[in-house]
Amino acid sequence: MRKKPKLLIFIILFCMSLIINVYLGINSYIKSTYTPNIDDQDFLAEMTKMVLDSKQYKEISSKEQVYAIKQGVNRFNVVDPSSVFHYEIYVKTNKQSYIFSCKDEVCSDVENSGTMYSRYSDEEPILPLDN
Repeated sequence: MRKKPKLLIFIILFCMSLIINVYLGINSYIKSTYTPNIDDQDFLAEMTKMVLDSKQYKEISSKEQVYAIKQGVNRFNVVDPSSVFHYEIYVKTNKQSYIFSCKDEVCSDVENSGTMYSRYSDEEPILPLDN
């Protein structure tokens, strides 16, 4: 009779451990789909330079106050995870955020592929930036 409580405690601890490990594994996988790794850093750095040199960025920066440039990776919704089309550069201004991505498979140039809400349209910058 004494073995049943020990067995029950062991089963409960084993199930809790299994659930925690599955959660951590899924969480790690999901984070890896949108977080740049070491290999992505160089590519995103060069892509950021291309964005800063682009005509579209210069038009945006002449009309709006640019507060931040953020690099991103989105492997989750891309058919081919090795494609360059999962790299994105976000230019955040006082009105909206502009999303830049590669024009072609070899990323010879970048283009503005969309816009979205910018936190700076309703909130102040985090740091005391000069306007």
